[in-house]
Amino acid sequence: MKTHHISLLTRDAKQNVHFYTKVLGMRLIKNSVNQENIKIRHLFYGDFLGTPGTVVTFFVLPLLGRRTDGSHFFNTIRLAIPKSTSDFWQHRLNGLGIEVNSIDGGIQFLDPDNVLIKLIETPELLTDMRIVPDSPVPEEDQITRLLGVELHVPDPMATADFFSDWLGLRVTNHAVALENGQSIELFQSAEPGERTRFGRGSIDHFALAAPTKEKLLAYWDRAKQLHLNIEEYADRGWFKSLYVRDPGDNRIEIATTTPGFSLDEPILSLGSGLGLPPQFENRRQEIVAYYKEQGVDFDDKAD
Repeated sequence: MKTHHISLLTRDAKQNVHFYTKVLGMRLIKNSVNQENIKIRHLFYGDFLGTPGTVVTFFVLPLLGRRTDGSHFFNTIRLAIPKSTSDFWQHRLNGLGIEVNSIDGGIQFLDPDNVLIKLIETPELLTDMRIVPDSPVPEEDQITRLLGVELHVPDPMATADFFSDWLGLRVTNHAVALENGQSIELFQSAEPGERTRFGRGSIDHFALAAPTKEKLLAYWDRAKQLHLNIEEYADRGWFKSLYVRDPGDNRIEIATTTPGFSLDEPILSLGSGLGLPPQFENRRQEIVAYYKEQGVDFDDKAD
């Protein structure tokens, strides 16, 4: 099983777009809205194609306060960079005024919302249409994919059993093993009795990939057999999703890899305007009118 995407919270769309496109060199692949609440913007970044497993998304909530990491929370985005590019990235980020620390296999730093990002070297390079052509980062140094996340829970053993029993994933050395060196690292909560409060930089959910709708529905059936806490099944247009809460009350999503982000926009113009899946197209004018009142122009990349 592979990663699909990770979704976080930010309070500043302009700052967020600048950091992930102009600093990290990713492509804005979808400039959209939260399908549960159209008054919340939803920004998606990834490789040029928006390949599942490369995608990082943010819900924009301007009034967000500080987060409190209590009894349960996701932490840290781990992204892959090509072999021997840590020095390039450290020099680049330092030159932009970003403090960088060396770690085993790569580097780490904070984004504008204080999200800890780890860039880890792997043998992979972006190739062909996955390369972001107008990126400020040279193609041989570009971020290649999403490697995983940390999951802090009151009972790591219960969460390990959750992933093993439901998805058949192997858990070794306190990590849920995914394909190609990807993983979900499990940690005992430092404050198991404290309430978790979402704020700027909080990770809303982490998504794993299902290759087909049939496989996704099989995971749904298995979740029902195990009496897991199923939140919902949703058709997001670009993919279909199942949301389940783990024993620590973190939101785990399983999402299909098709039909993909080019469902409503050509590949070459992904993210260049308001992207909406077919089921939301009849609300386009309503959405545009609302955001115009907020001073948001979806065609303005600087926004």
